[in-house]
Amino acid sequence: MKKIIGVFTAVVAVAGLSACGGDDGGSGGVDRDALIKMINQDGDMTDEMAGCIADATIESLSDDDMAKIMAGGDPSAEGEAAFMEAMQPCLELGS
Repeated sequence: MKKIIGVFTAVVAVAGLSACGGDDGGSGGVDRDALIKMINQDGDMTDEMAGCIADATIESLSDDDMAKIMAGGDPSAEGEAAFMEAMQPCLELGS
């Protein structure tokens, strides 16, 4: 659970990056490479796992949810549930 909270915190942080522009491999204005670096900033997961989580983030959170996060709020219940579901296969990569 601690890892999931850390990943979600990284998503919140990278949402701020999307507001600053830059699109080095991202989708919807989110820089995928920067997201991977933030998710794995302590280096405790594989590149495959960090990439999987980045992709799950980009694919599962709507523009509205990203806007809410950027404003300091929380994503919708649906967005959070979609993120958690999309991220589950990624957590298995780290086992």
